[in-house]
Amino acid sequence: MKVVQILHELKFSGAEIMYVDASSYFQHKGCELTVMATAPDQGEYSRHFEQAGYKVVHRPYPGGWNIIARIRYWIWFTEFLTRENYDVVHIHSHAIMWEMALCAWLAGKRSVYTFHSIFVSHFYSYPYHVLQRWSAKKIFRCRFQSISHSVYEHELKHYRNKTKKVYNWYGENRFFPASNGEKIKYREELGIPADALVIISIGGCSSIKRHEEIIKALPLITKHYPNLQYLHLGKGEAEKGERELAVELGVDKCVRFFGNQTDIRRYLVASDIYLMTSKHEGISITTIEAMACGIPAILYNVTGLRDFNQTGENSLLIPEDHTILAEKIIYLHTHPEISTRLSARAKEMVNETYHLKKNAEEIYQLYS
Repeated sequence: MKVVQILHELKFSGAEIMYVDASSYFQHKGCELTVMATAPDQGEYSRHFEQAGYKVVHRPYPGGWNIIARIRYWIWFTEFLTRENYDVVHIHSHAIMWEMALCAWLAGKRSVYTFHSIFVSHFYSYPYHVLQRWSAKKIFRCRFQSISHSVYEHELKHYRNKTKKVYNWYGENRFFPASNGEKIKYREELGIPADALVIISIGGCSSIKRHEEIIKALPLITKHYPNLQYLHLGKGEAEKGERELAVELGVDKCVRFFGNQTDIRRYLVASDIYLMTSKHEGISITTIEAMACGIPAILYNVTGLRDFNQTGENSLLIPEDHTILAEKIIYLHTHPEISTRLSARAKEMVNETYHLKKNAEEIYQLYS
């Protein structure tokens, strides 16, 4: 079975990491894998796809309202699918979902589209988005998949669009709790004092991720723990503003901007508490990975993050307030028995719900 994954820019992001992690499983099932980047830039994560055995294709999708260029792209892609004899087109880019499903249908190929997040329509675009979903599913026979309970419920409630719920997964061979001495080892390598309180966030710098909430909490925490360190992993358009805010609040010495990293587990194991302050999520891969490493999590109580507590108290879910965030960081650090309980429950939950082989098998069934 030949499968082509359609993504935007190939970045250190959830879908990209997941499908690289699952490459050997799909290959074991007999899949020949291709990934196509449709952004102007191919993306720095492309080499990881290549190392995992993917063929990487870069074909930027025309921007703006250049209809002629778009039609030419559709013709090229339809011919590409036929010429290369693909069986399945798996679409991850929301902006071109309908067009790629159309091309797959014209080429006589199966298509799957994954809803990775909560897409909220304006009142004037809502009818168009309903029609878009209906026609892709009913006419082009595109199979729809949602990655979490929140995304599934949103599609069903707002668009009457029933999807196949298949949860995200994590690379269990890459994310697991620290062995004896690993925490000390990684702290020494990163230049972190053994007695420091270390908090961590992982994700692109954007208005959705809201890392400034964490930075605003730092002055309140340093009153109690002056040796606090905040490990900030990720890059993006909001990074400059986050750096400036840290300087303005006088906590720039506490924040260590590490950018994008490949060995994320090293930073997680060196940390005491994982944080996510997003406005909303589909489901957070990095939160799953942190929980798999046995790191207790404090999460804002928003769509996509509250999913982690569906089966019980697996994290501290808190209101969207940086002062409460600071209080809970101090609380969790001074109550190690609660941290231990939360991390143990969370580890059990991610092993059951976000298991790679189980969930990748369900994706494979969508391909068949």
